[in-house]
Parts: sequence; C-alpha cells; structure tokens
Amino acid sequence: MPLDSQITEHLTQILPPQTLGQVAHFHRLGLRERLLTLPVMVALVLPMIGRQIGSATELVRLLRQEGFLGCTPVQVTEQALSQRLRTFPAPLFQRVLLDVLPTMQTRWVERARPVPPEIAWVPDRYRQVLAVDGSPLDALLRNVGLLRGVEGHPLAGRMTALLDRCSRLPQQIGYEEDAKAHDQRFWPRIQAALVRGALLLSDLGYPNVGSFRQLTEAGVTWLTRAKSNLAYTVVHSLVQTSPVRDERVWIGSGAQRQQVRLVAVRVGTTWRRSLTNELDPERLPAVYVAAL
Repeated sequence: MPLDSQITEHLTQILPPQTLGQVAHFHRLGLRERLLTLPVMVALVLPMIGRQIGSATELVRLLRQEGFLGCTPVQVTEQALSQRLRTFPAPLFQRVLLDVLPTMQTRWVERARPVPPEIAWVPDRYRQVLAVDGSPLDALLRNVGLLRGVEGHPLAGRMTALLDRCSRLPQQIGYEEDAKAHDQRFWPRIQAALVRGALLLSDLGYPNVGSFRQLTEAGVTWLTRAKSNLAYTVVHSLVQTSPVRDERVWIGSGAQRQQVRLVAVRVGTTWRRSLTNELDPERLPAVYVAAL
C-alpha cells in the first residue's frame, strides 16, 4: 500500500534540501550522475522500507509507474537497480539522516506533543533523557548476488541507537558488521555523545561497572536494570515497604567501586530491580526509577 499522504508530504518537505546538500560529497566519492542519483536513491529506499517492498522486480515496477517522494517516474532495469543497491555507499544515507535530525527535533519541539508523565517530569531535572538499545539486524537472503555462495542466512550486522526519550528521535546510531558483537562494544561511542547533566536509560545488555563509574565522574546520571546475580553490599535502607525497596549499596571493587541506589518494585509476584547512581531519592524518587 502507498505511504500515508501526511507522511509522504512530511518527508517530501524535509528530505530534498538535506539530500541535495550531500550531492557534492556524492561527487567527491567518484559516483557518476546516473538515473539512480542520490536524491532518487533516498526517495526510493524510504518507501521501500515503509511499504515493505520485498523484491527488486516490484520496486522497479513502482519506480517506473509512480516515482517516490517527489521524484518523477524513472525508467530503469531491474539489473541496474539491484547493482546500485548492492554498491551504493551506506554512509551517504547516514549523512542525510544526520542532516535531517535537527530539523525533525525542531519540529517536534514546536509541535508540543504530549508525552508520558514519567517522561514529562524529567526535562526540568536533567539536560537530556536518553535511552540506548541495540539489536542484531535481520538475516540476509542468499539470493542476493553477493551471498549466493554463502551457506545459511548470515545476519546483516548489529545496530545500536541512542535515542532522545522525549522526541524518540535518534541522537546517534552505531553499526557493527559483526552481528554477534556485544552491546558493550558501543560504550565509547555512547559516552562521547553524552553531556554533563544527562540521564541515560539502558537495559541488561549494557551494565558495566567501569563504564558506569566513568559516567558518574562525567556528571551523567544513569539508570539500568539490575542483573539477577548482582553482587552488592547494603549501606543504608531508604525505603522498606511491601511494594518498594530503596537501598544505597556498594557495587564493584577496587578503583571501580562506587555507591549507588538499588530500587526494587514489586509487580504482581515479581520484584523488578533497577540501579542508578542518583543517590538523592528526592531528585529521582523510586516511583520514577521504576516508571522510567
């Protein structure tokens, strides 16, 4: 099905200027001006994803008949399109995305859409509220030309995204060709993107006492799920009720040892535990720890 008309109009407004801004870089890479230029490729790939077009044959048919996102129909062969998709430099798409994000962030602020209460509560207390998560990308099909001699269906790598939790827009996107790469590999990039006074949310893929200590020293507040085998020593109990436990504890050892809060909230019959380096329960109450 075609993309929603409002989405199409929105993308048509913001994409062309940013795409044209990358044409000079496109030429510096030695890429020739063909039918499938950078603006056409960007206008083609987004609907391909949004409309879940699964074959080059269907993509060519639609490109010939409809065109995409303000680009007029293009008469191109399936072979030419397949070759272009295989060889087109991925960083060009990333550069367009990074140019578009400030515009999208500004539009989000102007739109003033409502956000969940636990998120609306945060910006007055922290300069940023960011969430980090990673995932292996889907398996590639062997019928893609470069993979015809490969056994099985290899994964397409691993992506990690650092998201603004209010606007849900990415602040940073990392990619590893190794789909088995651990989330921990991305810590240097994550740390480089954070500012003093930020709040970082992460899941069980990221706990690292050394990285957490570095964030604390950099003035970044972090909040993560606690592992079931977490080793800690209780310093002081702040709250001890049937649904909530809030304690100051020591974690780590040697130079990485630090004091944090261990917050446990009972949901049904399950205790969900979180760790944060925000030691002041007035600044980050247990109820918001659990909600975030």
